Amino acid sequence: MKVSELAEVCLSIQPVRESTYISWLKAIKPIADLNIVDITKATALQYRTSQLKPRGPLKQNTLKMRIASLKGLWNKGIDFELIDGPNVWDKSDRGLKQLRRDPDLHPWEFYSRYHNDPYFVFFWYTGARRSEICGLDPKNIVMNTEIPYFNFVHQKNRLLKNDESIRRMPIHPACFPLIKDFRMSKAKDPGRSWSQRFNLNLGLPTGDAAHSLRHSFTSRCEEAGISERVQDLFEGHAPRSMTSRYGRVTLETLSRELQKLR
Repeated sequence: MKVSELAEVCLSIQPVRESTYISWLKAIKPIADLNIVDITKATALQYRTSQLKPRGPLKQNTLKMRIASLKGLWNKGIDFELIDGPNVWDKSDRGLKQLRRDPDLHPWEFYSRYHNDPYFVFFWYTGARRSEICGLDPKNIVMNTEIPYFNFVHQKNRLLKNDESIRRMPIHPACFPLIKDFRMSKAKDPGRSWSQRFNLNLGLPTGDAAHSLRHSFTSRCEEAGISERVQDLFEGHAPRSMTSRYGRVTLETLSRELQKLR
């Protein structure tokens, strides 16, 4: 089996998010025509050397992400018994630095042209990922209950990042007037074009787009005194400590905490 076929077979066995599949295709491009049995630790080292700038086309950040995609693809291949032996991509990104720029934080007023845009307002009051909001099936906006909530679950049009991302997120009252105007994106990568326009329209630095609102949400939660555990539940993160794995936090509590945000 060729590497190019591995991605297709893994996808047929277990569907993944469109963005994950696209990342696989980008990562395997330099080795797509090689046979899986010929991929060794030496191949992984050669891949790293050939792709890294200044001689190669990729920066450290991008190369680190590409190798992470290959690790993930190989792990699936091993799990599905399509690949024998250990994962040759393990530790092949050692020493590479993923330098991330923290996005600038802006107040609500900065985004005035988007105050009537359902996508933006939902991002602002949920901290959700781009595809979670833009690809949300309207039937998962639950209003006929005491505490309305967004029901973030895996859908046919888009999968969540992982099972920890399955959650019920209370709807902030500021979102209520825009529910009627919400339209689910039918694009393969929900919200990508919206995010690009958002970046251009506001003159934001490269990389600051829809996802920067998730960073902003976290900062606003911290300023409002919302606990780390509740933030994780809001954003669909795995608990950051063992203590936070125990007990339950009710939707009522989440709603009360969310309304600390303005």
